[in-house]
Amino acid sequence: MSIKKGLVYVFTGDGKGKTSAGLGVAVRAVCNEMKVGIVQWYKEKEWLVSEYKLGEKLKGVEIYPMGKGFYNLPTDKATKEEHVKAGQKALKKAESLLKEVDVLVLDEINNAIKDELVGVEKVMRLIKKRGGVHLILTGRDANKQIVEIADLVTEMKKVKHPFDKGKKAVKGLDF
Repeated sequence: MSIKKGLVYVFTGDGKGKTSAGLGVAVRAVCNEMKVGIVQWYKEKEWLVSEYKLGEKLKGVEIYPMGKGFYNLPTDKATKEEHVKAGQKALKKAESLLKEVDVLVLDEINNAIKDELVGVEKVMRLIKKRGGVHLILTGRDANKQIVEIADLVTEMKKVKHPFDKGKKAVKGLDF
């Protein structure tokens, strides 16, 4: 008897909606009695992000914001070493969740690979160890190796964004 492999979904590109797509799949999974884990590479526990309430609103989903903020942006307060340490800790958390969940969302992991906070080879090992767990990888600039082995890859393309006109993100829509 062979174990059915979980699917690998990648949501990438420069457009908005990558995390939202991953969260949408997570909600659909929970509504079908599946257990979901969401590990976030850049978002910090202290941020007032709406999806942090998912666990209290929906039974069967746990979210783990493990980042130190977005790396190498003007708002970045952490050192590269602190970001790398947080990225490695998030990867270990994701590995531990493989035994506990049916769907695992790896939010902004594509960015973390590109920013060299986690190595692509370690993420490839995680993907290979997934067993029957479905993986959702989000973030810009998905690595070619991951794109090649993924079952589904969707690239979000920015056509227009309110931020381009100076409009700030809206709580409940954007975060």
